[in-house]
Amino acid sequence: MSSFNLLSLGTQAVRANQTALGVVGQNIANVNTEGYSRQVVHFASTIPSGVELQSVERVTNSYLTTQFWADNSSFERADIYADLALEADKLLGQEITNITGAMDSYFGSMQNAVNDPTSMAHRELLVAQSNTLTDRFNSLYGNLNQQHEKINARIDDSVSSINLYAASVAEYNNQIRLANARGDSTNELLDKRDAAIEKISGHADIQVIENADGLVDIRLANGQPLVVGLDANSLYTFSSENQGTERNIGIDISGTQTDITSQISGGTIGGVLGYRDEILNPSLNELGRIAISFSMSMNEAQQSGMDLNNELGDRLMADPNSSRAMSQRVLGNADNRGNYNIAQAQITDLSKLSADEFELELTASDEFRLTNLTTGEVLTQDDFRKVLSGPDVSDGAYHMDNATGQLRLEVGGVKIDIDSTSGFRADDKFLIQPTRRGAEQIDTEITDPRKLAFASPVRANTAPENTGTGALTVQVTDTGHSTFIDKAGQLSPPVEIVFSGTSPNLTYTAYNMTDPANPVPLDVGNGPISAKSYVAGEVIDLGGYEATIINEPEAGDTFSFEYNTDGFSDNRNALAMSNLQQADLLDSGSYQDSYSGLLERVAGKTAGAKVVMQSSQAVLASTVDARASVSGVNMDEEAARLVQFQQAYQASAQIISASQKLFDTILNI
Repeated sequence: MSSFNLLSLGTQAVRANQTALGVVGQNIANVNTEGYSRQVVHFASTIPSGVELQSVERVTNSYLTTQFWADNSSFERADIYADLALEADKLLGQEITNITGAMDSYFGSMQNAVNDPTSMAHRELLVAQSNTLTDRFNSLYGNLNQQHEKINARIDDSVSSINLYAASVAEYNNQIRLANARGDSTNELLDKRDAAIEKISGHADIQVIENADGLVDIRLANGQPLVVGLDANSLYTFSSENQGTERNIGIDISGTQTDITSQISGGTIGGVLGYRDEILNPSLNELGRIAISFSMSMNEAQQSGMDLNNELGDRLMADPNSSRAMSQRVLGNADNRGNYNIAQAQITDLSKLSADEFELELTASDEFRLTNLTTGEVLTQDDFRKVLSGPDVSDGAYHMDNATGQLRLEVGGVKIDIDSTSGFRADDKFLIQPTRRGAEQIDTEITDPRKLAFASPVRANTAPENTGTGALTVQVTDTGHSTFIDKAGQLSPPVEIVFSGTSPNLTYTAYNMTDPANPVPLDVGNGPISAKSYVAGEVIDLGGYEATIINEPEAGDTFSFEYNTDGFSDNRNALAMSNLQQADLLDSGSYQDSYSGLLERVAGKTAGAKVVMQSSQAVLASTVDARASVSGVNMDEEAARLVQFQQAYQASAQIISASQKLFDTILNI
């Protein structure tokens, strides 16, 4: 081998090992750089002799990288979901914010009133506790509802981040394309592109497709293209068509906008949407259901009584079926084409009332479809009974008349009214939320403790000349009092029950005593109550109130009824109000049973979310470790390679030195 070849060989070796030292130095310098993938050099011998640096390879594993993006998306979803769920669990469960303690205090003060219905101190305390309870409902609703703002902010931030990093990926694709064309290294560009994709995966679940030219496409989990080669499409946020307080997500592809809210399940967006649909909104609906149940039942009981002014009871709570409350339960779609002057929902039956939400869609000018958004059940018009007029509508029935623009249907204890001045338009939609704002709307109306109606307005009298053992109780059933009381101090009509016959063939007749000189059998709509066979304990409907007689009356025994004027020590209505604490008014039980059920559901979901978060965190950590074992920089290995290439470099320099000495020797000869 000539000295020239020896010089060339040494020069090649010096250059190759010098580059290798640079690669090792690059690895060492970036040992703490997030997203950096270690690089290795590959040498190849040249013909007829020598060495060249064949390539500088970026060490990665495509499977582990893809798995890392998927695990990162899952963890970010679970993490934000668990955080929000824990916040809701604390709001519902903590003594300072929950309903249970305030409800106990309210019924505790009610029991004091039962024990002494004339005490102004007890009455004032009950009014105060009522205000405290309704304020607690309002506050809890407000604190929970504020989470919508946090969720909306998270969605806005995530969408902005996705758009930013999607544009970065498209730009890196372009830079990689140009670098490949020039024959330049793309390792650092590939690392930066992967880091941008990682950021996107933290906000949404994605699919990454690598093309033959080294560029990548990114699709959202639903298949919508986010990045295609050198172009990136943009996500955008918008207010829900029905729910103005909720933020939804769409994608803009060449000017065509598509709602993809329901199709994102991973990342922070998937986490906040999942929490919103699975915990937050159902909790607000159930809390509202309890508040509506409390208001309606307390009002009914209060209006069944008489206050300290000898007047019939007014509402204790704000009316859950006020025109404002009913209209807030129905939200029209922003794209509706009809002119709807009435859209409202009235609560008609607490025992059937659920916390479900519905979508009412007009499928034609004379057809509709009702979808339970909570359960997924779809009811068509054929699933309801058709009646001739709106007032005839009851549960499971409907009346629809396009000519007059009237649609009324009742389902699940809710009566829905839609009136249009332009007739019904196909594809118009309405979101029905019967209970969503119940806890926001609840309020105490009575401020004067004298107006608490603790006494029953009807007094039952047993004639002193009665010879039997019959005992009489009376229960008011018409809380509007319109059927049996003209004004305070007078029953309309006055009624007497008179017994005749002998046991076991004892009978009774209820008389209308409007004209005491000419009493006639009372008729409350089911025929005259005349010569009815007596059955001990059987309820006698007297039109607005019911009488129950037990034991053994005798022929000629008389029982009469009058307005309970000055009966202030009467606690019968207060007792009825107190007993509502344990009454199964909802299908889930009493007020507190229903609230406990809500707590259990949220606590269960919170615990489950924590387990999922911890599990996904462990999976992500495992994937990160596996990825780091392949792509991460190991300082011990790099130190060994540094010595290896340094020695090779020095040896290569000796080859050049030897070549120079040989050449000098030849010249001297």
